[in-house]
Amino acid sequence: MRWMTGAALLAALPGVAHATDRPAEQKGVLSLAVENDSLSSGADRNYTSGVKLAYVSPSEGVPDWLRSTGGFTRPLSHSEPDFWGIAIGQSIFTPEDIQANPAPPDQHPYAGWLYMQIMVGAEEDRSDGRAPRYLDTYELEFGMTGPSALGEEAQRGIHQWLGAPDPKGWDSQLHDEFAFAVSFDRRWRALRVFSDVIPGGLEADLTPSVGASLGTLRSEARVGLAARIGQRIDSDYGPPRVRPSLAGVEHFSGGPLSWSLFAGVQGRGVAHNLFLDGNTFRDSASVDRNPWVADFQTGFSISAGDWRLAYTYVWRTEEFATQPTRQDFGALALSWRL
Repeated sequence: MRWMTGAALLAALPGVAHATDRPAEQKGVLSLAVENDSLSSGADRNYTSGVKLAYVSPSEGVPDWLRSTGGFTRPLSHSEPDFWGIAIGQSIFTPEDIQANPAPPDQHPYAGWLYMQIMVGAEEDRSDGRAPRYLDTYELEFGMTGPSALGEEAQRGIHQWLGAPDPKGWDSQLHDEFAFAVSFDRRWRALRVFSDVIPGGLEADLTPSVGASLGTLRSEARVGLAARIGQRIDSDYGPPRVRPSLAGVEHFSGGPLSWSLFAGVQGRGVAHNLFLDGNTFRDSASVDRNPWVADFQTGFSISAGDWRLAYTYVWRTEEFATQPTRQDFGALALSWRL
């Protein structure tokens, strides 16, 4: 935990140190995303908590050492990197019956995930000067599952503080294992309806997305679509989230009041999920994973000046064969341009 936090802060410091010297449009963004079932149904089950602290650099703020290696984005994105980001986070997974000891074998295994993400973003270059039509993100996620991920300590500490029941089956959690995934995602600004068409000064857009991840953490392909209506909705690509959710990015342009109401759906074809399939090299708790999963979400986002707040309600279809009902959880994201 110490080395992850230290690395993230060291990486972010150059951007913070010069924040006051930049024009407004050239600020980086610090975001905190919190996903928890207590923000919706209130029941501890399956994916029960996710926290991610992330920093992304200003647009055009890629350091020379990274820009010099930026040729890796050109084959797919036809442009060099426009910004980079780093994040640390923790996710917690539990069975539905947290009072059972040992944990029920047909329910989601106990698991914690303590990780770091390194991300590079590249927007389409357009010679005519018009706004980019798509954004590509390249990401490396790596970390530890098992007792070293501190999932047990985090959940028990929070439950003790809230006076909630103590989860009793953590002795059956996944074993310590280093895991990783590399990911690519593309988000399009495919359809935009301007305020001269919609009464009341409103705008609307559709943002399709496709992506894939490969690694010992997860291997999947995904496709999604988000619809938004509001004012100044071109200030971002949607609010940040915790993987594997349908997500935007940390970047937003700031300035005058901007708000949107949104709804979206994402379908995933899942070939591997460490938290359901169990440890890669050791026997551990596991369940029969469903190969097809869908997320449905709705929410709002509002920004003014250098701040943005977003809330998302998510329901996720069953991820494994013996899961009795869908998963519900809420997500809060607070972002600050600095």
